[in-house]
Amino acid sequence: MNETSKAEDMITEQAREVGAASIDNSIILPGGGISIQATADELFRRIGPTKTLFMRGGAVVGIFETRDRLELEVISPAAARSRFESYATFYAYRMGGHQQVLKPTVIPQEMATALLESEAARQFLPKITGLINCPIIVGRDDREVVEIIDQGFHPSTGLFITGGELPPNIEPQEAGKALKELVSEFDFQSRGDRSRALALFITPALKLGGHLLGNVPVDVAEADKSQSGKTFRQKIVAAIYNEKPSLVTSRSGGVGSVDESLNQQLIAGHPFIQLDNFRGRLDSPHIEALLTAERSFSVRVPYCREVVIDPSRIIVMLTSNGVETTRDFANRSSIVRIRKREGHAFRQFPEGDLLQHVRANQSYYLGVVFAIVREWIRRGRLRSQEMRHDFREWCQTLDWIIQDILGEASLMDGHEAAQERVSDPALTFLRKLTLAVVDQGRAGEPLIASTLYEIADAAQVPVPGLREPDEDKGKRAIGMLMARLFKTTVTLELDGFRVTRRESEKFRGDGGGNYIAKEYLFTRLNQ
Repeated sequence: MNETSKAEDMITEQAREVGAASIDNSIILPGGGISIQATADELFRRIGPTKTLFMRGGAVVGIFETRDRLELEVISPAAARSRFESYATFYAYRMGGHQQVLKPTVIPQEMATALLESEAARQFLPKITGLINCPIIVGRDDREVVEIIDQGFHPSTGLFITGGELPPNIEPQEAGKALKELVSEFDFQSRGDRSRALALFITPALKLGGHLLGNVPVDVAEADKSQSGKTFRQKIVAAIYNEKPSLVTSRSGGVGSVDESLNQQLIAGHPFIQLDNFRGRLDSPHIEALLTAERSFSVRVPYCREVVIDPSRIIVMLTSNGVETTRDFANRSSIVRIRKREGHAFRQFPEGDLLQHVRANQSYYLGVVFAIVREWIRRGRLRSQEMRHDFREWCQTLDWIIQDILGEASLMDGHEAAQERVSDPALTFLRKLTLAVVDQGRAGEPLIASTLYEIADAAQVPVPGLREPDEDKGKRAIGMLMARLFKTTVTLELDGFRVTRRESEKFRGDGGGNYIAKEYLFTRLNQ
């Protein structure tokens, strides 16, 4: 008998004596009196303490390095076969002579599937909710006690902190000044927009640390023109937390749709997801359900089982130059409107632009946010009485912080009008048309419906209800749309502009007599 056979006989004898699914560093696969449950128990008892595989919404996941960062990925049965071998050597009973003996083996894919689906995996693997690349500040009950937790897995939050340095302690006054400096060069539509921008720097810390139990809104960055800084601002928000937004691009239907792309990013586990540069109408019940889900949300991607994720520590962002949404989506948004500063270049720092400066000094700016959170906790976690948002806890908490700690305008100033406009196709069209009128140098001129259609057509602004370019149909469509908007008023104000309707008597010139023409005047509010 050779040495290998002697070793196998010894392992077999030991296994029979104890009747177990493991011997030393070896695990015995089901068969020969060993159940699937026994094998799974032995395997996942070993894996659990290593904190290298986790349970997430009914699926076993691991942390993988992809491109320039770590991501969560569902472990497939095929991948599990080799992955499990890093934790143990596997044996199975095989016939040897007149009796069954244990032989080294590889895990069949069918068995890997059974192990991944076992109750032992759910019992012994730690539950993970997501990844974050910086320390977070967590609170304890309603007391002033706070704790900064850093790299590693933290069962209390379910977060795996993958990097980042502990931030310095900063005084609240210095923190407020530093945070305001980050938005000093943006041209916000109103003081309320500036307040919401400041609030959205602080929101992730409150949500990731469990200080906000309810939902938080989508950070909607809207601009009048491209290159205004809307995406830049959101990148700075993520950079404070040592992250980059996970991009979901605007595509419609089928393979690679917005919902599918969103699901892929949700499974990957990073906190910042950005719906980038959306145009036209955004109508996704899937996204709206995510924004109101509490502790569980089902996602599915091709070739992967359904995963139920915890969305409570996900920050959703959206950028657009004029998005049109459902009313439900608008109610679940925090809209920050920015105007492009023509000819303006953001100031430079030794590290480069503002974003590069924040990334180079990420720990300091995280300390800035933490200082404001600490001050809010020190003062008793107070909230305002603001009622103008569906997400009441978020709104009242941030409104109090913005006004009482930072001394800025009320969080919701001007927000209801912005919500109304993005959820009304006619008002969304009127905003785009207004910007086109100004860009083409026609502001201050009395313009009739046919002229407005020409301006819209030249600027490639779609007319609601018009399927293809047609001057006559376009003129009538705009006329009916404007008639509805101005049914009870002669003046509308939106996003820094005033549109006035007036009637004037015109001569037909064909012997048909005079008629009353409806004209529209577009002006800036400060004119």
